[in-house]
Amino acid sequence: MIKTFLAPAALLAALLTPAAQAQSVYGELGYSALSMKLSVPVIGLRASSSPAMVRGLIGLQLTEGLALEAIGAVNSGSSAYTNSNTGTRYSGKIDQLYGLYVAPKIGLGPVELFGRVGMARTKLSFQGLGSGEDKKLSYGVGLRLMPTDNLSMSVDYMNYLDSGGASVDGYSLSLGLRF
Repeated sequence: MIKTFLAPAALLAALLTPAAQAQSVYGELGYSALSMKLSVPVIGLRASSSPAMVRGLIGLQLTEGLALEAIGAVNSGSSAYTNSNTGTRYSGKIDQLYGLYVAPKIGLGPVELFGRVGMARTKLSFQGLGSGEDKKLSYGVGLRLMPTDNLSMSVDYMNYLDSGGASVDGYSLSLGLRF
């Protein structure tokens, strides 16, 4: 799973290294509480789960108001769900997630408001129902507090997947460092 994230992150870093020398690079590590839903109306199936994941982010500040960001995440906890067809309890989890985003920002002193829009590949599994993955549009908004020039704390809401009856979205709390 980690190899899947490292390859795109390494490629992004290699492509952006010349630009990174003139711009600032930052990273974040955070915890995400998610809502994962699956709906198949044809067979009357509805399932929802609230798994968690650990998320890493690498960003390249291109201008004061725009950055490129790569996000990668792995499962840190599955959550129980009830299959509405059978009433049986199972567990659901995010197996892995990664994406590339354009992130416009507005700085307001030590506070920064930001958005993200890009593509994410999300792999999820519902025990008893199987697993699946998809690459789709992903977006979100957030707030970052910067108590020092190099340290940041952020909270954001992201929609990682909304396709074919499956959806994954949630909130993240992160601690960041600017290099």
